[in-house]
Amino acid sequence: MTGWQAVPTAAPPEKIAARVEELITPYVTARGLEVVEVEFHRPARGRATLRIYLDRPGTGGITLEEITRMSRVIGELLDVHDPIGPSYTLEVSSPGLTRELKGPRDYARYVGRKVRLTCRHPVEGRQVYRGILKGLEGEEVLVEVAGKLVHLPLAEIAKARLDL
Repeated sequence: MTGWQAVPTAAPPEKIAARVEELITPYVTARGLEVVEVEFHRPARGRATLRIYLDRPGTGGITLEEITRMSRVIGELLDVHDPIGPSYTLEVSSPGLTRELKGPRDYARYVGRKVRLTCRHPVEGRQVYRGILKGLEGEEVLVEVAGKLVHLPLAEIAKARLDL
């Protein structure tokens, strides 16, 4: 990748995470996987942590063998490009079975799956909804609860997760 530049270590964690995601995404997608999320945390004391969540598009999921292989590939890539600088701990994993839904892309991706949504304020008298995700329509999340389609304003959703 020409033009790649390291992010100064004093950069905000979000900027470091974005640069790492930009760097690793072509390598991850070339192997049939996707970058779900990249988090960088630098505590006041101790070692910084770079967490990378990978998954396989669709419903197949990612195997432990793939996570191990990608951890090595990503570690080597980061060693060569050194976008972070001082020492840090690299963690590569799957987002898990009850992963958090973070944005419109996730609401589209997991249509048909069971979800648990917690609203900031009661909507139709309830704050917690468990049902089947039907998608995102404009600024509303559609969820089927006990055979009834409920429209929840996206701005009202405080927490959204896949449910078992």
